Amino acid sequence: MPVFIEIKNLTVDLNGLKALKNVNLSINEGEIVGVLGKSGSGKTILMHVLRGTESFENISGEVIYHLARCEKCGFIDRPSKIGQKCPVCGEALEAFEADFVKLSLYDPIRKDIAKRIAIMLQRTFALYGDERVIVNVINSLNEIGYKGQDSMRKAVELLDEVNLNHRMMHVARELSGGEKQRVVLARQLVRNPLLLLADEPTGTLDPMTAKLVHSAMIKAVRNYNMSMFLTSHWPEVIEQLADKAILLENGEVVVEGNPLEVSATFMKNACMVRQEKSAIIGEPIIRVRDLSKRYISVDRGVVRAVDKISFDVN
Repeated sequence: MPVFIEIKNLTVDLNGLKALKNVNLSINEGEIVGVLGKSGSGKTILMHVLRGTESFENISGEVIYHLARCEKCGFIDRPSKIGQKCPVCGEALEAFEADFVKLSLYDPIRKDIAKRIAIMLQRTFALYGDERVIVNVINSLNEIGYKGQDSMRKAVELLDEVNLNHRMMHVARELSGGEKQRVVLARQLVRNPLLLLADEPTGTLDPMTAKLVHSAMIKAVRNYNMSMFLTSHWPEVIEQLADKAILLENGEVVVEGNPLEVSATFMKNACMVRQEKSAIIGEPIIRVRDLSKRYISVDRGVVRAVDKISFDVN
């Protein structure tokens, strides 16, 4: 697949501290690039630069998006669409480059590209908690011009893509963490994204739930032929999802290549976990017996949030 994004000698200085140092990286169309690194290594800053919705005073290098663009109406698409007809006005799509380092934050072209970039964050669901799931998706569709039955039909399609059509009439705040992340993904797919930025999207989820979210993300990447830039502290996630991986240390790319090899290098540099000797356990200081908590939901009836739980804390 053609190169979609080229990062060349990217350096970002934040208050005298170089958050990124001469980063070089290419991301192909449809490619999943995983980023490993400890906290403070520069993963999130790199993602913010790629997103293009904020400016950095001390930034140098290049972040070039290679695109197909219609000169007449301004429609943008993936580089593989160069030479094809614009779906909006019928004119030919031409090769176009946009450098996020050089373009102003308020440049119309930069804004058009940013609108086609989807995001998934670790703890931010950004949902209308009191609205039903399908309304959350419809609201996103309304923002880009869908109305009436068209928005309803498209919302159902998007929820089906993330395997949540059985939850579409539930209130968003009653969903599990994994279900909320899939609603976020459905809302982001409204953009017909060229790129998905996923910053620790399953870092707080249990392994089974994380697997469901990962499956939905991979399905979306393949269906939309979009690229994905994925950060994680957990090498297993990068090994399972990424086509290529990099290891960031103190703002520098120290390894790039096969996800398994990059993961192995990351684990070598990780701190060792020391097993302490067994502690002496005393008598219980907290004792819980038959604890129950129920609430009533309009959609689900009586919900047993906690059902006769018993345990001791020594």
